[in-house]
Amino acid sequence: MGNPEASTLLRLYRRMLPHTLRHFLVRLVPARNRLILQNGLSGLGTFWRALRKQVAVRTNKRLRQDARRPGVKLVWYARGVRAAEVTEGLTPSIARSTNLLRVTDVLERHGIPYFCVRGTSVTMTAVAIPAGERRRAERALRVSPLLEGALLAGGAAGGKPLHADQRTSWSQTAEESILRIWWLLTDPEGRWTLGPNHACAIEYWDEENGLLIAPVPNLTATAVLASENPVRVPVSHFTGQVSGMVGAPPQVATRSEFTLSLPDEVTFPVDAVYTWVDGADPEWIRRRATALGRTDYHEQAVSAARFTSRDELRYSLRSLHQFAPWLRTIYLVTDGQVPAWLHTAHPRLKVVPHSEIFSDASALPTFNSHAIESQLHHIPGLSDHFLYFNDDVFLGRSVTPEEFFHANGLSKYFPSNALVPMTPPAAEDPPSEIAAKNNRVVIAGTFDRVLTRKMKHVPHSLRRDILQEIEDRYPAEHRQTQHSHFRSPTDLSITSSLHHYYGQQTSRSVPGRIRYTYLDLAAPNTGRHLNRLLAQRDYHTFCINDTVDDPDTAEARTAMLRSFLETYFPVASPYERPGPDIPQHSFDLVDLTRPEPAYDLPNSVKWNQ
Repeated sequence: MGNPEASTLLRLYRRMLPHTLRHFLVRLVPARNRLILQNGLSGLGTFWRALRKQVAVRTNKRLRQDARRPGVKLVWYARGVRAAEVTEGLTPSIARSTNLLRVTDVLERHGIPYFCVRGTSVTMTAVAIPAGERRRAERALRVSPLLEGALLAGGAAGGKPLHADQRTSWSQTAEESILRIWWLLTDPEGRWTLGPNHACAIEYWDEENGLLIAPVPNLTATAVLASENPVRVPVSHFTGQVSGMVGAPPQVATRSEFTLSLPDEVTFPVDAVYTWVDGADPEWIRRRATALGRTDYHEQAVSAARFTSRDELRYSLRSLHQFAPWLRTIYLVTDGQVPAWLHTAHPRLKVVPHSEIFSDASALPTFNSHAIESQLHHIPGLSDHFLYFNDDVFLGRSVTPEEFFHANGLSKYFPSNALVPMTPPAAEDPPSEIAAKNNRVVIAGTFDRVLTRKMKHVPHSLRRDILQEIEDRYPAEHRQTQHSHFRSPTDLSITSSLHHYYGQQTSRSVPGRIRYTYLDLAAPNTGRHLNRLLAQRDYHTFCINDTVDDPDTAEARTAMLRSFLETYFPVASPYERPGPDIPQHSFDLVDLTRPEPAYDLPNSVKWNQ
């Protein structure tokens, strides 16, 4: 069995192999068949990379030596086999802090003056060294055992992304004013590798007239007094909040100029809120069936696909841990349900039952997400600014608070190019579309403005004061939404649309821009798009929805989604109970160790926690 074209290619590959490696190919044929059956030619690509990895190890003496080093794992990275350090709980913030702390540790051990700089890169850090100390600094860095396995390249932080095969010697960088140092770090299974895009940049600052002059621009100061004494600050001032760090973070040296808060920094706390339901819970199904017997609803309002859980919440929480460690507290709003794997005792996670936030208990039980969302601002202890996630929304790369809020408190919203139809609400309209039309009536009646655009399926940037004002200003419509047990023709979609337009008209919300994509599991080309997403990892956020209730294809859709999510988010978050229920990795769809893209936001300081 298998893809005929793939099998033909495999026979050709086998003929090209040395005799000593053919037995390895034969032993992997069952795995090859499974990958091809599940993924076609992309599965063969995974198998072929594994084979090339074995060839590289057997023919490269250095790789064989690296393979025997403790704490080192060989990974496929940047179209080649590389040695990477195994790092438990790997996240981008850990990679950034590791690279920065190793460099500063060597400099401090040898008494070399330096100061950390707030550069323009979101993913990298920067250390300034007086140009007169260059020879002494590079001598210390070259010989230090702390820098074993480090990779080196020339170029400014914020320049073009590097690849791991761009390794350079110290002599080749003698004319460079900026160097980058990094280590390849991987998770224990070798499924996710971070490298040059989280490097530490070493900048050599020339001295002129008592000033140290920066070789490249930064966000704060390109000239400082050479005689000024350094100050000590936590490393998180330059790396952002470090995921999973226990206790006080290590301190590094900097200048006073780089400790100041800038006008566009978000310094207020931001929480995250999820709504979640376990559609397979027998008791919940019984309550839902009882409620359904009371009236008729649109088929999309009661479709089982709306309530199906494929463990998306686990991976969405992983995405927050990996890419937004600056979030303060995560609130999970449920109908008294809790996933078996959830670590409910974690201090940054709080489970909130519906009964705790609904202002009118007679509205419960509810199976209407619009009704639940109308009550989120009642969560006790919730920050004034927060992000609202559905469990099928994920962060795809490192993000910052400024992606969602302005420093003065304005929230950002992300309008879609899709339009809300201008026709009156009709019984055959999907419930979400009717709610958008109801929002339009509310906004037009208050502000004489007509909303036309839908919103993207992204984390929604919300303010409690706006949500409370909507409840107070439109009590009848708000109450009607709260008391609708299923999505109904009278609903408002408050958190995903009305909040944003009301906030815009009251000068508290503004449009924003974010790299985003939406995928429907039922679409025929979704597998190809998931592969592309794994390969590029260039979206800030993405949504994977399931709009079809088809039992014949449900198992295949679930398998495809689970494989993708476990590949994209292989590192367990602290919100999961340790144990055997953590999913095991099955196979790689693509070369999943491509570097996470580096990017710059020159008008904003991002790592300020």
